[in-house]
Amino acid sequence: MAKFLRAAWFATKAGIGVGVVYVTVDQGVWGNSRSTAAVYDKLYDIMPGTKSVSEKYLHLPKKEAVNVNFRSYWNTGVFYTFDFIANLPSKVASLKDYIVDFASSPPGSSPKSEEAQQTEEKTTMDNPGPPTQDTAENKDK
Repeated sequence: MAKFLRAAWFATKAGIGVGVVYVTVDQGVWGNSRSTAAVYDKLYDIMPGTKSVSEKYLHLPKKEAVNVNFRSYWNTGVFYTFDFIANLPSKVASLKDYIVDFASSPPGSSPKSEEAQQTEEKTTMDNPGPPTQDTAENKDK
C-alpha cells in the first residue's frame, strides 16, 4: 500500500509539472515576444490593477543612468569562485586540524597558534631571565 501511495504522489507531482508546461506552451508564453506580450495582456485583463502596480513600482533605470562595468564584476566573481574551488582541499584540511585541536584541548584552555608558541620560545631563548647572584648561601645549598 505504501508503494502505491508513493507512486500516486509522484504521478501527481509529475502531472502538475507537465500540465504547467503544457498550458504555458499552449498559451504562447514560450513563443516569440509578440505572443508573450499578448499572454501578459490577457493576464492583466484577468487581474485588473496589476499593470498599474507594475508600472508604478517597477521602474528600470535608463541605460545612460547605469554606469557600471558588469564585465569586471563578472570576471571578479568567476576569479573568486575558482580560487575558492582550488583552495578548498587545503581549507578543509586546516579546518580538520583546527577541530581536532579544539576537541583534544582541555576545557578552559585556549590552544595557542604555532606562531605564538614559536615567538614565546624565541623570546625565552633570547632572554633567559635575570642573572642569579652566586652568594655564599646559594653555594652551600
